[in-house]
Amino acid sequence: MSLNDIAVAPSLEREEGVDPAAARRLIVEGEGGAPIDDQALDAALGLRIAAVEARLDTLRLLDRHGVQRFDQGDLTYEVVRAFYRALGPEIARRPGLRLLDLGSGYGRFGFYGAVRHGLSVHGLELVAERAQEAARAARALGLSGLTFEAGDMLQAAWPRADVYCMMNAVLPRLLPAVLARLEHEARGRRIVVASVSTSNRAFTQADWLRELPVAAEGLAGRELRMWESV
Repeated sequence: MSLNDIAVAPSLEREEGVDPAAARRLIVEGEGGAPIDDQALDAALGLRIAAVEARLDTLRLLDRHGVQRFDQGDLTYEVVRAFYRALGPEIARRPGLRLLDLGSGYGRFGFYGAVRHGLSVHGLELVAERAQEAARAARALGLSGLTFEAGDMLQAAWPRADVYCMMNAVLPRLLPAVLARLEHEARGRRIVVASVSTSNRAFTQADWLRELPVAAEGLAGRELRMWESV
């Protein structure tokens, strides 16, 4: 589904509150050890998550995506921060690193990577209204390397990437198909995969992946796992 197929109310199109300097400051302060206020950082990025979610109709989403996981599942910035800390060596030694966020929601992983590290990130999100809101905020911030697309990760084309985020965005029964596509991407080149929650079990069992260390505490330490292809 094209983002242009979804009409957004004028009240959601205003660019009030966008503050890239504040967003960067909150991210940098968080990396120094300060807790990250998720809502404050979303607001600085211009993301109006509550407003968009209030306009979504659960029955309509069920009709569109009934066999998929369509609930709003954006992870906390604590987990996002832990991911980029673990990814630090990759970022340092691989200029031009490209990241694909599968099931990107409102794009917290992408915004953090683009604002803090200048990464090229593409988000693929099942629910078009969420992808459209993330794309609008990225444009308002002038983040040309951050893009979003509405689509089903099992069917949509994947742009070539070096790092793949698969943050529990599909139901367990659909994971084998996702792993098959990731394994295909890994043929002939090394990729990094990050995951949380129940998706971790599937990646742990993949003999073409080797786990990477992730040093994190709290929720991130319990949930976040990363692998490289072998």
